[in-house]
Amino acid sequence: MKILKSGLMMLLVLVLGITVSCNQDDDLNIIAGLDFVTAALNAEGNEVGVLPSTVPPDGRIVYTVDFGAATDGSDVFETSGPMVIYTYPEETATYTIMVTASLPGRDDVSITKEYTVVIVPDEPAPSDNPLVGTWRLAPEAGALGVGPALDDVSWWSSSLDDVATRACLFDDEYVFNADGTFQNVLGADTWVEAWQGTDPEACGTPVFPHDGTAAATYAYNSGAGTLTIDGTGAFLGLAKVNNDGELASPGDAPTSITYIATLVDANTLELDIAFGTTGFWSFKLVKDAPPAPSALEGTWRLAPESGALGVGPALNDVSWWSSSSDDVTTRACLFDDEYVFNADGTFQNVLGADTWVEAWQGNDPEGCAAPVFPHDGTASATYDYNASAGTLTIDGTGAFLGLAKVNNAGELAAPGDAPSSITYLAELSADGNTLELDIAFGTTGYWSFKLVKDVVPTGIQGAWKLAPEAGALGVGPALDDVSWWASSSDDVTTRACLFDDTYVFNADGTFQNVLGADTWVEAWQGNDPEGCATPVFPHDGTAAATYTYDAGAGTITIDGTGGFLGLAKVNNAGELAAPGDAPSSITYLADLSSDGNTLEIDIAFGTTGYWSFKLVRE
Repeated sequence: MKILKSGLMMLLVLVLGITVSCNQDDDLNIIAGLDFVTAALNAEGNEVGVLPSTVPPDGRIVYTVDFGAATDGSDVFETSGPMVIYTYPEETATYTIMVTASLPGRDDVSITKEYTVVIVPDEPAPSDNPLVGTWRLAPEAGALGVGPALDDVSWWSSSLDDVATRACLFDDEYVFNADGTFQNVLGADTWVEAWQGTDPEACGTPVFPHDGTAAATYAYNSGAGTLTIDGTGAFLGLAKVNNDGELASPGDAPTSITYIATLVDANTLELDIAFGTTGFWSFKLVKDAPPAPSALEGTWRLAPESGALGVGPALNDVSWWSSSSDDVTTRACLFDDEYVFNADGTFQNVLGADTWVEAWQGNDPEGCAAPVFPHDGTASATYDYNASAGTLTIDGTGAFLGLAKVNNAGELAAPGDAPSSITYLAELSADGNTLELDIAFGTTGYWSFKLVKDVVPTGIQGAWKLAPEAGALGVGPALDDVSWWASSSDDVTTRACLFDDTYVFNADGTFQNVLGADTWVEAWQGNDPEGCATPVFPHDGTAAATYTYDAGAGTITIDGTGGFLGLAKVNNAGELAAPGDAPSSITYLADLSSDGNTLEIDIAFGTTGYWSFKLVRE
């Protein structure tokens, strides 16, 4: 019995051992926490990387990545962990990416995510068609006329007075688009005649089908000297005139009209048409030249400095009161107001949620508050800048510069007293970026305002940050290969202290790392484990640095110990082991997008591999 008991005991131990071993194998064979990140690896987003993972990681798992773009399996790859890269067609589309994790002895686990490729088509090449643009009857005598023969308008021709009395005709637009379409843009009224139901003829509402609603095209043959308008109701000069004669009623409109066309110069078009066998009509059209750009075009603000606005008894005398440097902060709601001069001559006050509101507007004591009508930016306004006279006129009730209350008659007592026009004395600096304004308000004194222009950065000038997306930074063995590691979409949050760092390329060639109170600090900087912490010298933004951007060579060089892009440790010689090893210069490969808002950075760190960073303009 003792022997039997011992044997049973040994058997029991063996069975228990097998059970424990099986349970341990089961624990090891669990596929859990399957996930994957996608990283756009080019500006268009059609080159994408997929990096699968499990929690906890398991190197035995084989991942199958199906990019969801092909039916022949050419977009399906297997990997044991590194990033898999695939290039989608250059077309806008949404794909379903499926990642399947496989482990011997276990059921496969799959997850899917959608990925969208957005391809922005290139801008069409400028048209070489000389007619493209908007044309009108020439505002002069003889702009239209009729006679028995070509170049003979002895029967009748328009007079100089007709430019005014038939203004509704002379402001009609004939629009030749680059895509070959044509439009009559007539506005609320045009010249309407007896055959259209208006007797005597006069300005009136356009009559169908000659009312601009025609779906029309045009064909210009410079060699033959002809211009054909196709589309019932479309015309040039006068609606009634066509190749068969003159219309008796709107319903008789032909589907096509051909004119004899002579382009005198880039902005003058002479048209003739034989209307049946009766005679010839002639029309002279002139092209709307694009307005000359205004020197003021752009967005302006009060200069963020003391004396940006002030008032006194005489011109250039602000002895009564002037703003202090503290006012830039205490009146920040005023200093961030925008004065926008548009290319088309319109003007806007862009005030945001609050501006400086005073007692006469119902805010006592004065301070930051919601803008008050009509000085709330809703005014429909225009501007007229006369550089030689040194004046700037803002037309539009409620539109203003500097302070809403100030106008040529004095200072407003109530919002409802706002004038329809204000004229300022204006002096523009030689570089076009500073505007000194003065205004005599009645006979009391002068207000002065100093505005500065929001300068649109050129090249890489301006402030940049890491793109807030997966794959914004990564590393791999070769250029455009981040298979070793790439940031995930979660990193945008977990490494927020890195993604909010700013890389500033100033117009004067200086460079700044603006890191704030914390950034991503790693073990080689004394922070183990790595995480958000106080920046470590010399990579703390204190470097006196400059930059050189060579667009032709595709390089950016940062000169200045401690200046860097992307990650502080990465340089041309390798990765830093200690802050004191920081080099005095780093050169990066740089690819600026066509719209100037995305900057792709790559750097070979020694002979080890490449780091890549994607920056976006603030």
